[in-house]
Amino acid sequence: MKWNGGFVVNKAKVYCVASAVAVCVASNPNMDVLAKQVQPVKLEEKAQQTITADDFIKQYLSTKEIVKDSTNKDVEKYTLITKVDEKNYSFVLAGDQLFKVLTKENQDQIKTAYETAYANAGMKKADGCKLSAYEIVVAEANTLANTLILNAKTALDTSLKDAQSLDSTIFTADSYAALKTAMDESSLLVQSTTSTLEQLTQELVKLDNAKKALINVSGLKAIVDQSSTYVKDSYTNRSYTAYETSLNEAKQVLENGASTVEDIEKAQSALNAAAASLVKKADFSKLNEKVQEASEVLESNKDMLEEESYNNFKKELDDCSLVLSNDESTQAKVDGTLAHLNSYLDDNTNFVYKVVTLEEKVAPKVETSNELLVQTPVVQEQPQVVAPTVEKKNVEAAKVETVVKQEVTSTAANNFIKTYLTSASGNIFTSANNLNYQKILSAMPSWVKLSATDKNAVNAELVNKVGKKYQRLLQEAQKFSMNAGKYTPVNTSTNTNVTIYSWLCMMSLGVLTFALKRLRKQD
Repeated sequence: MKWNGGFVVNKAKVYCVASAVAVCVASNPNMDVLAKQVQPVKLEEKAQQTITADDFIKQYLSTKEIVKDSTNKDVEKYTLITKVDEKNYSFVLAGDQLFKVLTKENQDQIKTAYETAYANAGMKKADGCKLSAYEIVVAEANTLANTLILNAKTALDTSLKDAQSLDSTIFTADSYAALKTAMDESSLLVQSTTSTLEQLTQELVKLDNAKKALINVSGLKAIVDQSSTYVKDSYTNRSYTAYETSLNEAKQVLENGASTVEDIEKAQSALNAAAASLVKKADFSKLNEKVQEASEVLESNKDMLEEESYNNFKKELDDCSLVLSNDESTQAKVDGTLAHLNSYLDDNTNFVYKVVTLEEKVAPKVETSNELLVQTPVVQEQPQVVAPTVEKKNVEAAKVETVVKQEVTSTAANNFIKTYLTSASGNIFTSANNLNYQKILSAMPSWVKLSATDKNAVNAELVNKVGKKYQRLLQEAQKFSMNAGKYTPVNTSTNTNVTIYSWLCMMSLGVLTFALKRLRKQD
């Protein structure tokens, strides 16, 4: 044994080991190569094991790669580890675990062989360094490992705190339970002093994956919570029923801890669509009021309107009633129906009254005054003329008609009175008669369309001037029409004294002719 550079070595062994190492370091010693980690040799308790220095260096102090030789065959190429990094430090530490249980002689052999290979690779120690090359590389591996473990713990602890800050209520029960398990395991590793880098690294991946796998239900929960803002009675039955169905399905998804992302997205999309499809109930009040008023007019005129006019009017009201009875009617539909009804009522051509003709062989009661009787010469027998009833002029009413007219506060009311309730001479009708009843009746469609204020103004003016409301004049006109029989209508627009006088003369002539015929029959 000789001293050589501070080491006592067996020359033959050193030569063999050095030769083997020299082959390994022939290439670039700093090349990063993927090497298969060799598991430490299993030793029996308290037993001592030996391994050749060459094998130890290949397995734990070198990286291995497969290359092609000159004959294009695959061969193993070993590169000596002279600088520790994150890719090779674990090899060095695994080898050191084995190194510690080797015999003292075997350890010295390995140190000597590595020292030579270390120097041959161009590596130099710092001045004054008394550590062997093997001790230097192991120390570097341990330092790096400790740094990496510390960094891994810090990263795991940061991820753990982030997970702990999450609101468990916004995730499905199952996905959060998986995260909770990962958090508990991570907490133990962070607190442990024996945690390995591998353990820490694996747990960090597991924890991050558990966070990524969380199924967030906050969006669905938010729109479910909004359901309280949708009052059932405010929407059509059909649209709210559809919304309620989607709402119940969404609640079931929320309550199911195993709901998937697809389940959440589907329920949320369906509920949003149902909410957007809710249809507000329409305001039927104006249409209903107008239909009721028009129905009263229809009932009052059923015996006076032509059949076609009556049926058309009734159909219009029936169509309106269908809209009113349909819960699904939209506001646009209701408004359109109301506009159509108003337009129908505005058109007077829609209201055609029956044409009155003379009825033969019927002599209604005739009331006359001495003032109306005139001398009429005897004439030959003429066709029988029916004389309608003539009401005596009410003196008191006439006096009322002459009262100075007061101004009507409503223009619409004033126009209504002038158009339908005033004679050609400018006097307001005091009562209905055969000369004016049709004019009074024709006012009903316009009366329906008047506002309540205008109606009150009309009645106030009528009460002031003639002591009656329009409803009373209307009743009189309807009664007169029903009781007078069928007769030829008289145009009220020509209601002059001359016309009245001519009409009375005809009546007198008819009565006289009728009397003469009766006398002749008696003879």
